[in-house]
Amino acid sequence: MADNYDVQNVAKEEMGALYNGDMRFSLNGLTYKNRSTGKVFQLNNDDIETVEQNYMANKPGLRIITKEGELHRFANFTEGQLNKLKTFIATKWRRDVEVKENSLKGWNFGNVPIVGKNLQFQVNDALDFEIPLSNVSNCTANKSEAILEFHANEDSAVGLVEMRLHMPMVEGVSEEESPSELLRQAIMKYAAVEAETEQHIVLLTNMLCLTPRGRYDIKIFPTFLSFHGKTYDYKIPASSVNRLFMLNHKDGRRLFFVMHINPPIRQGQTRYSFIVFEFNKDELAELELSLTDEQLKDTYGGKIERHLNGPLHHIVAKLFRIFVGIKITVHGKFSLNDDTEAVTCSYKQSHGFLYPMDKGFMYVPKPPIYLRYEEVANVNFARSDVSTKTFDLEISVKGGSSFVFSSVAKEDFDPLLQFCKEKNLPVQNAKNLAKAPKGGFGLEDVDPYKERLKSEAAAADSEESDSDEEDEDFDVDMEERKKRQKDDDDSDATDGTEPDEEYDTGSAEEPGEEDEEKKKKEPSKRKEKRDNKEQSGGSSRKKGSEKKRKDPNAPKRATSAYFHWMSEIRASITKPGMGVAEVAKEAGRLWKEMSDADKKPYEAKFKEDKERYEKEMQAYKASGGGASSSAGDL
Repeated sequence: MADNYDVQNVAKEEMGALYNGDMRFSLNGLTYKNRSTGKVFQLNNDDIETVEQNYMANKPGLRIITKEGELHRFANFTEGQLNKLKTFIATKWRRDVEVKENSLKGWNFGNVPIVGKNLQFQVNDALDFEIPLSNVSNCTANKSEAILEFHANEDSAVGLVEMRLHMPMVEGVSEEESPSELLRQAIMKYAAVEAETEQHIVLLTNMLCLTPRGRYDIKIFPTFLSFHGKTYDYKIPASSVNRLFMLNHKDGRRLFFVMHINPPIRQGQTRYSFIVFEFNKDELAELELSLTDEQLKDTYGGKIERHLNGPLHHIVAKLFRIFVGIKITVHGKFSLNDDTEAVTCSYKQSHGFLYPMDKGFMYVPKPPIYLRYEEVANVNFARSDVSTKTFDLEISVKGGSSFVFSSVAKEDFDPLLQFCKEKNLPVQNAKNLAKAPKGGFGLEDVDPYKERLKSEAAAADSEESDSDEEDEDFDVDMEERKKRQKDDDDSDATDGTEPDEEYDTGSAEEPGEEDEEKKKKEPSKRKEKRDNKEQSGGSSRKKGSEKKRKDPNAPKRATSAYFHWMSEIRASITKPGMGVAEVAKEAGRLWKEMSDADKKPYEAKFKEDKERYEKEMQAYKASGGGASSSAGDL
């Protein structure tokens, strides 16, 4: 049998929720990788106490208890996979896989022993259910009840909030020695209680947080972090922290410290899976830990000193690395022409920075986004719709969603393309952008979407070229012609062969009656000149340039497929603060991403409307419609 055995698409239970992932069993132990978060869990063979077979969610599973009493449960195995695993564990680990029977009687009374760090409920020595005590947030007791409260897990569809265990009082026993009080004391030894009754290790004051925005005082405890702000307070268990990032700001004077947590924290209805801090590199600090020399040596292995001083971001990074127990990820080998690691861009309406790292793309500060390379389906280098000096970077993930980072400078195209090739990421449209002229991206390229709209408009215009129909939208060319016509009318007095004089400039006397009479006749002369010019073609306007008046009886032009679709979704894509141009840009982007199958219903509507227009136009022409006076004759 091989030294490794891989199992795909299994589940690990954490705080009442099952998370899909992949497992590898080796000679030294096991490794589990969460598919959604990418977090890796490892367990050495030497640290394992027992391995048992048990059913979870009606499927075969494994219960593994460590020598420290911790319980790890894995589910979603098939019978064939479990049989191979039992053989592998027996031959490679030299362990027997015991079968742990479940109680199926449905009784609600039995024994509650604490095995390791887990509370079990047994009925006739068979396991009914069990709870890792690390999931307990608090436990209280009265005369005959022990009340357990649990941490909430928002990833779980149904969550256990509270459980009450009834234990009758024994006659002659005080409350301090009652069964409920003894059980409470045993539970509290291993419960992950987040009450701030104990002394915190260190206090970080006035920390600038960009997401969620505000300043917080952070207390670091052995098992959790406590955030205190002006409006909100948070308590984050150290076990819920999945990743830590330290990223240099584009300006070189600041940096971001990012903490990824699961389950996320809440502010009202908003969930935050990332907490983003900002530091100035020049900010210094001096801190002292409230730990003894024995605690620093025994508990933390001498990895940290009691007195810390230096740049604040170095101190915070060290504290989190030691007390949370997770390595800090920094930027990879990616670098731009200006020797910076971040690509300046925008996501939706927010301006930020995209960091191509060793294992994924990280976008900060708002909204923080982390995309692992193994989740990326393709990277699309798309031409920007609003500028020829920038392009859009669209990253599609295997789950079906996509993230568009816009306004990326064209100077960043070559480094990004080279980096994606090095990471073996599927790239689209890179050749089109690479061939773009130096003056800008895509000036000579053909945009299929725009060409399609032009062809639809040209087809509609050719169908009614003989009609008097005109758009009611604002016509820039027509407005310009009206303006030039007005200027010509105002300047007609000086366009003739003789000057128009208000009075005799050669005389020093006041204008007499003859001059007054001449002034009265001027308006009629101007009108006569205009009429003569229009009849002789001497006007600056061409004869065929006059716009025809719209006939109210003419049939309405057919609506294109795009505008049928636009009328349905306009309300859904319009957000507060968006202008008409922004709504049109977003609609154009969504229309381009639609498949031909999605567009088919709207194209059918256009075809039906087109047939209606043709019939009405034939009837309109047959009734003598189409003859109207020009604007100049009215």
